[in-house]
Amino acid sequence: MISKNQIDQVYDFLKSINDGTLESYRKSLPEQWILNQVIDLTCLTPSQRIVCLYYAGEETQCGNALEKRLVLNKEQCGQCNLRQLVDEWSTSNQQNTHQPQSMRAIIQCPSLKHALEHILTTFSIDYLRPVPTTIQSQFNWITLQITDPLWDYTIEVSQEPLVRIKENLLKAQQSKLSQREAQETIDLLNQDQRHVLDSGITPNQLPNLIEYNPDLSSFLLARINQCGISIHEYFECLIQMKISLQSLEVVNKLSNSIKLPEAFLHMYLTKCIQYCEELQPKQQMVSRYVRLVAVFIKTLIKSKTLDPKKMFTEIQGFCIEFSKIPEASQLFKQLKETGVEEKQHQ
Repeated sequence: MISKNQIDQVYDFLKSINDGTLESYRKSLPEQWILNQVIDLTCLTPSQRIVCLYYAGEETQCGNALEKRLVLNKEQCGQCNLRQLVDEWSTSNQQNTHQPQSMRAIIQCPSLKHALEHILTTFSIDYLRPVPTTIQSQFNWITLQITDPLWDYTIEVSQEPLVRIKENLLKAQQSKLSQREAQETIDLLNQDQRHVLDSGITPNQLPNLIEYNPDLSSFLLARINQCGISIHEYFECLIQMKISLQSLEVVNKLSNSIKLPEAFLHMYLTKCIQYCEELQPKQQMVSRYVRLVAVFIKTLIKSKTLDPKKMFTEIQGFCIEFSKIPEASQLFKQLKETGVEEKQHQ
């Protein structure tokens, strides 16, 4: 941006143009780029125009033969007297009424922007314009009412890995995935750890995912744990959700792939036992759930994932209450064989 001092320098240079040769003004000459930015040749006096064309002019700015000679033959014109050049310019160009008011307006303003605004408001030109014709008409606005979105199923589905993962996981919360879709999702999650981080699955979405696709849920939880993401909120969601065959399957598979926190395991098994007790009037359902819970506890004890001493009272009460079911009786025998009861009394 051109400063006020640079504009003042141009103004002083223009005021000094009076007489002498063209080369005599070289000492007080501002930089060429400043002249090109500030000066409008059409607004200068003939003497100022001649000097500025000589030092910073271009052929395209020339209006007569004298001005072209000043720009193209600087060596021949450098020692020419300015008054003689003005007389010659006047004879070759009859339009010699240029006034420096616009240039003074530029110099007196603090910035070039304000100067241009001043010029536009002070030296405006009125143009003759035809009176516009008016058309009186009414617009009939069209209001579209679309109740349901119209999907274009012919558009090719994006094959970007992360897009495919999100599409499959969203579908997995609403219905059971086909074997091909489930395997595709698992393969894509295994390709890059960032796919697991950016998959967008939150603890609130876990119940629906477990309900429709328990295998994919257990795999996804194991991958989340491997990526170093806190899985505590997901475990809390498992405890809070309703006990089902799918949730039992997920926790069972998780116990084989990762180390489950002891507190979570105790709370989940306690809730399973309480759920079986609440199903007492429904004999068919209670038998099925008791068998699954008993087998699950036996597996945890056998793999040493669960220490039966820390849940002896709950497990013993569960076995006694459902002693008519073979799996519960077998679990009680396993507790006896491991000597848990003796250690508990000691």
